[in-house]
Amino acid sequence: MKLTILGMNGPFPAPGGATSGYLVTCGDAAVAIDLGSGCLAQLTARTAPEKLAALVLTHWHYDHCADVLPLIYRLEACAEQPLHLYAPVDESALVRKAVQQCAKIILHDITPNSEFRIPNSEFQLSAFPARHPVPALMYRITCGARTLCYTGDTNTVDGLADFAKGADLLLADGLFPAAAWAEGKPHLSAAHCAQLAQDAGAKKLVITHLNPVIDPETLLKEARAVRIDSVLARIGDEYEI
Repeated sequence: MKLTILGMNGPFPAPGGATSGYLVTCGDAAVAIDLGSGCLAQLTARTAPEKLAALVLTHWHYDHCADVLPLIYRLEACAEQPLHLYAPVDESALVRKAVQQCAKIILHDITPNSEFRIPNSEFQLSAFPARHPVPALMYRITCGARTLCYTGDTNTVDGLADFAKGADLLLADGLFPAAAWAEGKPHLSAAHCAQLAQDAGAKKLVITHLNPVIDPETLLKEARAVRIDSVLARIGDEYEI
């Protein structure tokens, strides 16, 4: 299994950047996880979007799904078969309403603590509830013997370390430096991500959802004070899992 970073900013992109989006491949199958602004171009540079086995969304905030809108045009022009899209239910989400009207997308509503398999692939996913202002999920993605755990956007959640336990790679939302984090905020800190990786026994940690106005060196320093091998996500980086 391989992870490619398509976008890693939030809640808006840096100059030349892109918000949250990731490509996961295993064998001949590929799945996109989130598709924020700027990610469709990054995805298309690597594979035809209509050839994906599925698109999986953690939630319907624009920095995680904005490029689903131009993706609809691409699918209507190029897709021979509908694309499977998996996401939590959020009746207020405008992008979700657009998806429901697209004949080239099959929408699957995913509930917390559910498990599902992506058709025509070896991908198996389990969903875990995130703590965010809108309905949001984390995903544990397995293919063969390998596991990727992605927190999406979340603050601390009871049972998260167990959900991520033993992951080969933990992709975690570490937007805040320690001084800016608070219990009521919608994201983890970079130090929280490092501690989560330690508690879960994750083999690798990649910190993502990086705000362009927050100093990345501060985030990396705080994370590495807990776990020395912590790294920050960068567009185009690839990780063998």
